[in-house]
Amino acid sequence: MSGNFDRDSIEGDKAELFFEKYCKIQNISYQDVRLDKEYQKIDVDYKTCKYGLVEVKKNYKDALYGRKGKYFLIELYQGESQGWWHYSKPNWFCFNDTERRGILIENSPAFRKFVNNCIEDGDHGTYGDNRIDKIKDKRWNGYITMICMRVYMEDIISAGIPFVNLIKRKKL
Repeated sequence: MSGNFDRDSIEGDKAELFFEKYCKIQNISYQDVRLDKEYQKIDVDYKTCKYGLVEVKKNYKDALYGRKGKYFLIELYQGESQGWWHYSKPNWFCFNDTERRGILIENSPAFRKFVNNCIEDGDHGTYGDNRIDKIKDKRWNGYITMICMRVYMEDIISAGIPFVNLIKRKKL
């Protein structure tokens, strides 16, 4: 797998627009804090009246290879640095595909414990429940390798982790 930082940044903007449209339709007031250095340190994009602090990620996907099903990615490492999973401190994560669907998951102790158990004890093989993907990401000065773990929605549901389903309707 490979990525491109500039392209991914544009896609990230689309993911954030998807979340903003959802908030508008649901009459949820929000404040964009993406450019605020204090919120950047804890990887938070929005302050909302309903969900508190929200981080938006464009990484809700359908698996085409390996285990089938819908999943989202947890970034474990970004090159030599820890990925956002280790420092992001929102109240909720919004994982979406920018076009039709997404989910909101509370960054609760139960969710963190579930994901951390997947990191420690999950089956990280090609067909495993928590496959590890290594994604080459093009940057201005070369490539870095992002190491991400898949978390499948089927497992989130089985574990009883609550989430909010976001589906594009006519207005979204």
